[in-house]
Order: sequence, then structure tokens, then C-alpha cells
Amino acid sequence: MTEDDQAGPADGPRRRDAAATREALLSAARSLIARNGVAAVSTRDVAAAAGANQALVYRYFGSKEALLVEALAQTEPDSTIADTPLPDLPHTLLRRALDPDAPAETRASSMATLVAGAGQELVRTIARDRIHAGFTTQLAGRLGGADAELRAELVAALLAGVASLRDQIGTRAIAGADLDLLAGYVDRMVAPLLVDSTHGRAST
Repeated sequence: MTEDDQAGPADGPRRRDAAATREALLSAARSLIARNGVAAVSTRDVAAAAGANQALVYRYFGSKEALLVEALAQTEPDSTIADTPLPDLPHTLLRRALDPDAPAETRASSMATLVAGAGQELVRTIARDRIHAGFTTQLAGRLGGADAELRAELVAALLAGVASLRDQIGTRAIAGADLDLLAGYVDRMVAPLLVDSTHGRAST
């Protein structure tokens, strides 16, 4: 029997407070992941952002890595791929990934953010699965053709690379470029990958 099983009615508020604290830690982790990338997140920063004691991170999650994995796993897949016309998709995805005003859940699940934390084994597994399910599979289904999955992953690589250089690393030219100008170049780079090479026509 767990401690919660043994708790009586008077312990109800305590359980609710614990649940609220746990969710606050997850929410803080997602916000920090979106802002700084997975690799830069510390338990101290998460606890401070959540207004909680750092020890509670380990009490509720066991480790920083487990907290990050759960925070990433709870982000909802982006519906942009299904809802956006293909010719507009690269521009739209890049802007969403780099928009500082986008919801934390959107930025935390972006490819650039996921790739930035891929040095941690469990996070790498989550990142790989989420990129495959949340991006590659959806886009490949719209592209069609024998090499649709490869083209979808190449689109992912281009978008994540540009977003990482601008948002995570901060290289001079890309970080300093006007976002619309940058997105225009990315559109032209990605456009050939949206064409079904087996039929020589643009996917829809």
C-alpha cells in the first residue's frame, strides 16, 4: 500500500498540492526547454521557475533526465503539417520554431529544441520518436513517392539546422538575418524536396 493509499480525507489537500507542484515543475521545464534548449536546463532553474524546492524535482521525478523526458513526452504533436498547404509549410514551421511569443509547448516540441538535447540518451530516444511520429510520418504521407520518408527527414534536417544555428548557437549571419528573408531562402532550399521525383510533380 502506498502513502497515498494510506492517506485519509485530511490528506486530500496535500495530494492536490503535490500534484500541482509536480505539474508546475513540468510546466517550468517545458518553458525552459523552449527558451534555452534541453541541454541548458538545470534542476535549480526548473525549481526556481516553478517556485519550488530543488529537492522536489528528485522526489517527484527521480532525476533531471526523467523530468525532461516526461516534459517532452507531454507536449502535443504539432498539427501544422496537416493543416498547412505544402508550399507554405517550410516558412510556417520555421517561424513557429523561432517565434519567441509561441506557446512553450509549441517551442519545446520543435525539431531544433529536440535536436539540441539529443546528447542525453533518454532524451535522444524521445526526440527520435517524436520527430518520426510528429513530423516525418505526417509529412511523408503528404509527399508521396518511393522516397517520401527520406525527403521528409531532409526537410526536418534543414529546418532543424537553420533553427538551431539561429536560436541555440547564434551564428552571426543567420542569427542576425531578418526572419522573413531567412524563411524565403529556406523555402527555396526545401522546395525541390516537396516534389515527387518519381512523377516530377509537386505533392499536395
